[in-house]
Amino acid sequence: MRRALPILILIIAAAAAHGQNVVTRGPVPQLLIPAAGAQQGGGNTFFRSDITLINYRGADQRVRLQWLPEDTTGVGMAPVDITISAASGIASEDFVTNVMQKTGLGAILVTGIDAGGSPDPSALLVSTSRIWTPENGSSGTESQSLPSISTTDIASGIVSVLGSRRDVRYRMNVGIVSLATTTQTFQVTLGGSFGTQTQQVTVPAMAMTLFGVTGASSTTPLQIQVVNVGAPPRSSSWVTYASSVDNVTGDAWTTIGFNSGPPPP
Repeated sequence: MRRALPILILIIAAAAAHGQNVVTRGPVPQLLIPAAGAQQGGGNTFFRSDITLINYRGADQRVRLQWLPEDTTGVGMAPVDITISAASGIASEDFVTNVMQKTGLGAILVTGIDAGGSPDPSALLVSTSRIWTPENGSSGTESQSLPSISTTDIASGIVSVLGSRRDVRYRMNVGIVSLATTTQTFQVTLGGSFGTQTQQVTVPAMAMTLFGVTGASSTTPLQIQVVNVGAPPRSSSWVTYASSVDNVTGDAWTTIGFNSGPPPP
């Protein structure tokens, strides 16, 4: 369930650190949560998103939450509008079910809006998120954190993801989230001790995709490169990440991609 969060001390600390480029970016008027869900997994697991969303303003803030579904367009999908009280926040351990009223996997675009529904440049929003599931055979949980991304930081060209693994111990998934209002096509290239492999992936407008990348084991961490190869004009409003998952325990880690070069002409 949603609940208010007392954060006065955190606001004071954030004011002193404003402008630092930290992993959890903020406060900002608009941000992207690159993966969220309420979805059945293998081995009697069920994955949910534990999300906290905080309003750092000294005034109530209207917030628009837009669901970017997996493998189908989010264009025309009705958003969820909420109000977060001044210097407060909401939190839910099953945010997609309880707040978004959705199921399955997707991403969430979070936008501060004014009373008329237009983007509010004065909004000061911060979000944290993790995807978690009850652990089989125990009363504990398994989870992995995903940093939120300010949309002002999204201008993707050639994007690299480092540190993922694929071998007998780990399987690996790649996620791409597109904020473009048209379908985009991406080329995904993996490099490892096996050499290289390449595939193309199409992402619908205002949507995300998450796909397993199978193939030969690598004795070294993978180097992943993603680039938009669709017909010009190509969108730069997209992000990519990779998740490695332990085949035995389900332990996982996710790495967000970074720009390593300009987009192709």
